[in-house]
Amino acid sequence: MPKKILLVGGTGYLGRHLNSHLIEEESEVFLTGTSNFRQENYFQINFEDPLSYSTLIGHYFDLVMVLAAKLNSLSTCDLNHPDLSVNTLGYASFLQYLKDHQLTAKIIYISSMTVYSPKNQLPVSENGAIAPVNTYGLSKYIGECVTSFFCNSTHVRGVILRLPGVYGGDKRGGFIYNTIDNLKNGNPVQISSQNLIFWETIHVDDLCLMIKNFIRQYEWKQTLDVYNVCYGRETDFYDTFEFIKTNTANREAIISETEKGYIPFFLSNEKLKNIIPMREDYFGKLKEYISEIE
Repeated sequence: MPKKILLVGGTGYLGRHLNSHLIEEESEVFLTGTSNFRQENYFQINFEDPLSYSTLIGHYFDLVMVLAAKLNSLSTCDLNHPDLSVNTLGYASFLQYLKDHQLTAKIIYISSMTVYSPKNQLPVSENGAIAPVNTYGLSKYIGECVTSFFCNSTHVRGVILRLPGVYGGDKRGGFIYNTIDNLKNGNPVQISSQNLIFWETIHVDDLCLMIKNFIRQYEWKQTLDVYNVCYGRETDFYDTFEFIKTNTANREAIISETEKGYIPFFLSNEKLKNIIPMREDYFGKLKEYISEIE
């Protein structure tokens, strides 16, 4: 396990949960965020302000993990979106700083399933066709290209991890949380998948455990490597809703939608299984989460 790990964007949703898993190891974990507050092992860094990178001077990190992404909307298809340049050009300026000051020898870039074409054969492997259908997916794919260029032009070794949607933990919002919350409070739920291009999800604790085990077991290569991090099974949108409905107090919930409006989609984890042991219990973990929501 790396001795010093820097989580870029470590104060965000995924970063907070991943940090809680990594501190169980012997590693010393450092976080970055854009907020100005005092915390041990914290750096205030903003991709929109390259001068902020100077706070890293004097440090060397065995591993840098990039989780930061300012643009989060999956419905945006605006090439003029101001956050697109932050996620791409801002990230590139950060990598240039790492290169100029030789601050690390290894990097993991957290990407997304949204870089893939929704028309890929299922399950989608790491060799699947790349064709982002929204600005978020585009920003992640450009980030992958920037990471590849960075690793090829330095001696830094890199890995790209492509993730599905994430639920659970302290996240308040999203389809799964909102559905559970509404059903438990006796509210009718209207679901719609008409504008849903991708649907695959994983509990944040399962995801963080997979990433932690990957970091522990992975043998770093000279060339950039790519892995899907997922359950490796379809997590159907409607099956998920029906399971939540069955396992909440409100069994009389109304479903107003009559037909599926999305293309079935899920990632392959066959490559990941060569690195870490896999334990998949999608509905078991979902049932635990349902019981946690008040």
